[in-house]
Amino acid sequence: MKNWFTKEFMKASAVLLIVFLAGAGTGYVGGHKFAEYKFHKEYTSRVMKSRTETKGLSASIVRSQRAREAESARRRSRGERRFMRRLERDLNLNPAQRTNVDRALERHYERIRDIRSQMRPQINSIMQEIRKDVRSFLDDAQKTSFDEMVQKFEKRREERRKRRWRKYRKHRPDDPAGQSKKQ
Repeated sequence: MKNWFTKEFMKASAVLLIVFLAGAGTGYVGGHKFAEYKFHKEYTSRVMKSRTETKGLSASIVRSQRAREAESARRRSRGERRFMRRLERDLNLNPAQRTNVDRALERHYERIRDIRSQMRPQINSIMQEIRKDVRSFLDDAQKTSFDEMVQKFEKRREERRKRRWRKYRKHRPDDPAGQSKKQ
């Protein structure tokens, strides 16, 4: 039986361990420094941008403008907010442009939401037809599994819809006073 713990083996193992630890340490420190640099760069550019935007405006005007922007952003879906951030970042919009674009997007997104709500019954009827057609090809055991699957899907869909509409309730046209919040 050969002895693995020879002097040469121990030296090679030590060198390999040192190289591995040096690489891991360099990666950790480099990643940390890069993240710190990236954060600092974005943070300072955002702070400087907000300072230049608010020059000459009173604090109350700035607060009310930011409150309107925040309220508008809260009503939007994740995709809508992502699109606005992308426009701001890629086009480097000035404050006036950002306000005008924000208003235009809000107006059009409101129309899209209305169209989607009008289309919901049609989509639901098509989904029922699909389920009926699929169910016709299944045997009895598969039909019960399929029905359970559909029930779970509908339950998740309803939960998502409730979560999504929670932020829009006070803005719904059929509930102008925001009374559905009390439910």
